[in-house]
Amino acid sequence: MATPLFSIVIPTYNRARQVVAAVKSALWQTDADFECLVVDDGSRDDTQAGLEQIKDPRLICAFNKVNKGQHASRNQAIRSAKGEWIAFLDNDDLFLPGRLEAVRAAIAARPSVGFWFTNAYIHRYNRIIGTLFDPARAIPQGRLPGYYALGDTYLPYVTTAVIVRRDAFLKTGFFREDLRMLEDTELYTRMIAGGLEVGALREPSAVRFLHEGNFTQDHRLGFVESLEALKAAGLPAETVAALRKKFAWDGAEYFWKSLRPALARELLLNEVGPDARGSLLYCKTFIPTPLLRLSKSARKAYLQVRHQSLLSTPEVREVYRLIAPLLTEAKS
Repeated sequence: MATPLFSIVIPTYNRARQVVAAVKSALWQTDADFECLVVDDGSRDDTQAGLEQIKDPRLICAFNKVNKGQHASRNQAIRSAKGEWIAFLDNDDLFLPGRLEAVRAAIAARPSVGFWFTNAYIHRYNRIIGTLFDPARAIPQGRLPGYYALGDTYLPYVTTAVIVRRDAFLKTGFFREDLRMLEDTELYTRMIAGGLEVGALREPSAVRFLHEGNFTQDHRLGFVESLEALKAAGLPAETVAALRKKFAWDGAEYFWKSLRPALARELLLNEVGPDARGSLLYCKTFIPTPLLRLSKSARKAYLQVRHQSLLSTPEVREVYRLIAPLLTEAKS
């Protein structure tokens, strides 16, 4: 095939049904100017058999014998990519059909931008419960400080919604393979600090799936790696200190939400100090865990009722219709 505009990169490991659904969502793009690169990172399930059943010349698969990690798999795909742009897709997420077409139009309109991210629908509890960010939200764009890539205070992106010009990797480097959780944040911080311009598309063109695995990660490691990413921003010491405290608050919030209040208190006391004791979050960590579980269950039930497809907007109902066959396949 001729050199494509886009290379879609999908790393996967032991998610045979989900990755097949993800690939099919990539292949149904209305803009067909792409290749789809899947790196199966040493899966022990039937991932290879499922992928080999998809007959499409744009799909290129690599099957690693040894598991190297998601970041190493992405690097492997990027190094072999032929497209001018790298579009990331996590193996349990989905693209909507018009995604690449919308990005192509944005690239033509703002050719100086090298880092695009889009909005996405959030799918949880078998429901679409909202979007990654409010389309009306003010989002800084253009040349930005590198630390804007840290957290979602400034740039509300996730990697599955990111598209980066391929030559940015040649200039800045690839995902660090010594990191386990925030290798994407660290890389994007470097890229943006190096002058790569940022653009945002407010219309959702992907579906991001949230599950318990998103909330039970090692957030102590996440805190450590967020500090590593912070180094790439090249900031003065006082700004680093302020951001370090912010990361501590964010990490403690995640600990609390994942029903690990003691770890939340430990992180706050270690990083924020005694002043943390007067905060609402610190006080919430003393709520009995059974009560927290009950609260989470109640919220889940509410969201499932509130976000039934019949109560959704016509746009969201159309998304349900589009992704229903892929959801069935991913769960079969």
